[in-house]
Amino acid sequence: MIKLFDPHISFRSKWYALQVLSSDYIGDGEWVKRFGREFGKKFGFQYFRAVNSGTAALEIAYDVLGIGEGDEVITPVLTCTATNIPLAKRKAKIVFADIDETLNMDPDDLRKRITKKTKAIVFVHFGGRNNNLSTIIKIAAEHKIPVVEDAAQAVGSDYWGKADITCVSFQAIKTLTTGDGGGIICKDEETYKKIYKLRWYGFDRKKFQNENGSQLEIAGYKANMNNIAAAIGLGNLRSFDKMVKHRNKLRQAYFDSGIESGIWFAEILSPNRDAVRAALKTIGVESGLHHYRNDVYELFGGKKLSLPNMNRLENQYLLLPLHQNVSVKDVNRISKMVNLYK
Repeated sequence: MIKLFDPHISFRSKWYALQVLSSDYIGDGEWVKRFGREFGKKFGFQYFRAVNSGTAALEIAYDVLGIGEGDEVITPVLTCTATNIPLAKRKAKIVFADIDETLNMDPDDLRKRITKKTKAIVFVHFGGRNNNLSTIIKIAAEHKIPVVEDAAQAVGSDYWGKADITCVSFQAIKTLTTGDGGGIICKDEETYKKIYKLRWYGFDRKKFQNENGSQLEIAGYKANMNNIAAAIGLGNLRSFDKMVKHRNKLRQAYFDSGIESGIWFAEILSPNRDAVRAALKTIGVESGLHHYRNDVYELFGGKKLSLPNMNRLENQYLLLPLHQNVSVKDVNRISKMVNLYK
């Protein structure tokens, strides 16, 4: 069976993790600092801070922007629930925007939903695709509204980390994994310092450790990464170019067969989705939906909204495997079966 997702842990990651496990300190230490430095340097981010999940990164991002009860936040209806759960906890008014054929937020629909009460816009790279990001950032700038980029699925793509605050995920099945983990990227030192405090209860940890405690002024989280996760991430980071090269070969093979893909998975739109999925199963290939429209969850209202594109596409999209344990030969076999039935 070719799985839809399959975690990849490099040999170097295993070796680094063993070093940490054989040491006398497995908590938040030097390995976390090394991972943070190398990640920032590799992708060109001056202000990057590792945390223990992509969801924690979003929690911190929403705190940094001061999102609270009654604030309007525009977010795509099709995304992982982790994008919107922290907003519901803050009792923000979630405004769901429609998607387009790329399964990303539709810029035209976004324009219609902006009001004087709009506090932030959240852009999600569905499958790691960056379609519409530049347009949405431009629209937000016209209205002086900050953008949070949920780039949980986008690490390794060719256009990400462009918003006011960007959140990434290193969860088990992501392109770059630390076992579980995440990170948050910002554009200025003041925001970075606030993120630094929020990730560890609200303390300035350096002062806390070096000066026998420090003043606690904000309520933060226990969201720091640990050395074990950082060691896994650092090992995978040093093999990352090779992993991305392989994924891009798979993407090209899908594209040559008329199938779109991001860096994380490929996807099709087909009115015969169930037939395609059943056909793939007969040749040992797992496919799936993975993420669902959020408006139908009771937490977010429990009502299917009038979103024409989402309503039209919700029974058509299907995700296809794209990872280290898939070959170009596999993609050609998958594509042949997909095109036969879709």
